[in-house]
Amino acid sequence: MSEKKSTKPSSKQELKGEGSTKEIAKKIEVKKEDTNSALDQEIKDLIEEDLEVLQDKNKKSILHSLLNVFLVIVLILSLVYFGVSIFDKDALILSFVNHLLLTIFTIIFVAIGITYNQKKRGIVTLGAMLLTIYFLLNMSGPFSFLTSSVATVENFSGKNLTYVMKWASKNHIQVNQEYEYSDMVGEYMIISQDVKSGTRLKDISELTVSVSEGPNPSKEIMVPSMITWDSERVIQFVKNNYMSNVIVEFVQSDKAPNTVIEQSTSGNLKRDDELKLTFSYGEELGFSEVSLPDFTGQSKFEVEFFMKQHQLRYDFTEDFHSKIKKGYAIQQNIEAGKMVPINDTKVIVTISKGPKIKVPDLTTYSMEEVTDWAIQNRLKLKFSDRYDDTIKENSIIEANYKKGDIIEQGTIVEIVLSRGALKMPKFNGLTDFYNWADKYNIAYEEVHEFNNSIPAGEVIRYSYKTGEAIKNNDTIRITISDGSKKVVPDVKGLTKNEAATRLEKAGFNVSFVYRNNNSVEKGKVVNQSISAGSEVSSGTTVTVTISNGPSSSGGQESTPTPTPTPTPTPDPTPTPDPTPSCEKVTVFLYDELYSIGNPTGTCSKIKNRYSNIKFVCNYVRDDGISTGMVANSDDVDGNTFTTCDTVTLNIVNND
Repeated sequence: MSEKKSTKPSSKQELKGEGSTKEIAKKIEVKKEDTNSALDQEIKDLIEEDLEVLQDKNKKSILHSLLNVFLVIVLILSLVYFGVSIFDKDALILSFVNHLLLTIFTIIFVAIGITYNQKKRGIVTLGAMLLTIYFLLNMSGPFSFLTSSVATVENFSGKNLTYVMKWASKNHIQVNQEYEYSDMVGEYMIISQDVKSGTRLKDISELTVSVSEGPNPSKEIMVPSMITWDSERVIQFVKNNYMSNVIVEFVQSDKAPNTVIEQSTSGNLKRDDELKLTFSYGEELGFSEVSLPDFTGQSKFEVEFFMKQHQLRYDFTEDFHSKIKKGYAIQQNIEAGKMVPINDTKVIVTISKGPKIKVPDLTTYSMEEVTDWAIQNRLKLKFSDRYDDTIKENSIIEANYKKGDIIEQGTIVEIVLSRGALKMPKFNGLTDFYNWADKYNIAYEEVHEFNNSIPAGEVIRYSYKTGEAIKNNDTIRITISDGSKKVVPDVKGLTKNEAATRLEKAGFNVSFVYRNNNSVEKGKVVNQSISAGSEVSSGTTVTVTISNGPSSSGGQESTPTPTPTPTPTPDPTPTPDPTPSCEKVTVFLYDELYSIGNPTGTCSKIKNRYSNIKFVCNYVRDDGISTGMVANSDDVDGNTFTTCDTVTLNIVNND
């Protein structure tokens, strides 16, 4: 009987089945995890991609904003550039139009740049950079004030004087001109300058240039022996070497015609030294009349050479001519081609004085315009300057020629330029002030006051404050301290030591002189130079006269021998001889004796101080001394006179 197989799995099979299910579940779980991981990674990648896109957008947005800011800066720079050009006095109309067009272009460019496609911002950036570079390179125009601190002096050698004056005006530099001769440098061209090129402008206020006025007429040259030279060679040498004093003569000779046969000197000569040359016209003249050439345009030397060469009578006149150079022939009284007998008819040739130069009103010209005018007319300029509160700085105050005057080429025209209003500087004492006042011809007067806090001789105040503009022709009043006020004590009759002690204690210096005196005991004070009770400065020197007693020689100061009289009873006091009454007095003209601005006051003060001397006051004019001062003070101050003398005071009265 066959057995049926059981369909029920065994336990092992069951276990095996269970293990497979777990594995499947595990695999499923793993797959889920892998799927989730891939999904997470994909999400993460998407997020990162979005972040990158966002960051890129933010970056582009920042760059976009920065570019817009840069464009706005360029626009502002353009507007400022144009605004400054409006106030640039030296800018031309064309320059102004260029600045305007540039500003309009910049506005349009910025407007387009801000709204332009962001993907093509590089083109806008490049354009903005180029525009900025253009502005920076052109800052030397209207922005010159920004670079003035580093602007420097140019090298003007070989440049025209007009160029220098324009440069100086633009940079507010005062130019001084010195003329000198030069064979190498043309007229009105610059030979040299006193400030080196490259010097910063802020370090200088003025510049001196040496201007060529052409060849030196007195320059020493080497003159060779010209014996056997023909006339053409001689004329060419004279012209090439600018010789101005060559005298020629023609004589009969067996030498070749028109050759030099004698020469007064050779070697080193100045161009204007006299040189005599004798030419041969041959053994015979060979002609009795001469066909005149056209002398127009020939130099005076060439004309004179022809006249002597052909034995013609001649004379010269001068006249102005607008086209023919000075020193060259303009016209002749006998037309060219006419036959003139030798030693007969006089030929008169007119020599040019150059153009007739009619002087314009130079006070209306600028410094550049007057320079151009001088160069065009071959004139020489001499500049000076002075302060003037009514005329703008660098404008012309006056010239030595007025409107309508007629002058010639080579004339020196003196121009006075304004330095503007003179401002009161700060001084380091009176000496500094005096030097300044003398330099600029400033009128001043001194007033003295006692002052307890400011030492004697120092300035208390000026009538103008530092920096204040000084009006034309005004006088500056200086108040000078006389120190503290002291009253002079009376020392007459005291001994030398007593007088010295009293005066020094009162604040005075003392000096002594000695004189014979018949009435004052030896060693006692006879007189003092400043009267007792006078108010003077502390430290003033009082000169004290000490008696030496009666003179032993019987002179003026000695006691005279009494003359017997019929009266039996003698006079108890001897009658002095009239001579001793002429007491000697040393006169000192102290500052307090002057009444500045009041000549009669000065006279009264001096007479009151020295009442025992007879003074005669004359009033004189002296523009170099203030009114009220004594013009002949050297003849009076510190000198000794007698009470019998008459002393003349020349007191200044400029009113």
